[in-house]
Amino acid sequence: MARKADPAVRERILQEAEHIIHLKGYNQACLDEIAEACGMTKGNLIHHYGSKSDLALAVLDYKIKEFQSRKVEPVCAQAVPEDAVAEMFAAAGRVFDGNGCKAGCFVGNIALEMSDLDETFRMKVAGFFDVWAAGLTACLERCKEKGYFRPELDSRATAEAVVALYEGAMMLARSRRDATVFGRVGNVAKQILVQYKVVKQED
Repeated sequence: MARKADPAVRERILQEAEHIIHLKGYNQACLDEIAEACGMTKGNLIHHYGSKSDLALAVLDYKIKEFQSRKVEPVCAQAVPEDAVAEMFAAAGRVFDGNGCKAGCFVGNIALEMSDLDETFRMKVAGFFDVWAAGLTACLERCKEKGYFRPELDSRATAEAVVALYEGAMMLARSRRDATVFGRVGNVAKQILVQYKVVKQED
């Protein structure tokens, strides 16, 4: 009987693979280096993930789950969603300020590197952004139903705009080595929501 894969081992592989692919890019990353970072042989690594493309696609799935918990759920949980969106940008600014504005967005990097070369990667990346935008869209729709935003708010277009602004801010911050761009762009994202906020009339 085949031994079941240890979930903790597989998660460690995904984390190490993400780190190396993030820094070097998909094409420059190699399984030998990832295996060494995991403290295992290349053969053992291939036992868990049959090829580099299989591993990279698994990392993308891992990032979808991570972004759902780090980027979507906090916005949904906040009573003031526009502030939560602004904080999403501010948090990225703090991370970039701490790492010298290097590396950028893992998924954005894969999108630029692989979308025109491999249809499987393109579809996986598109799915990542679709999940992110759909989650934000659902949050905004619930806010509209509760009367927080006016009915004219286009939840889908606004969610896509927030995602686009976030990814664009990452590219600008990385190319300029300037993390302050997140504050400025985050404020624009916030104002897009604020303009549709229902103003309560004083008695």
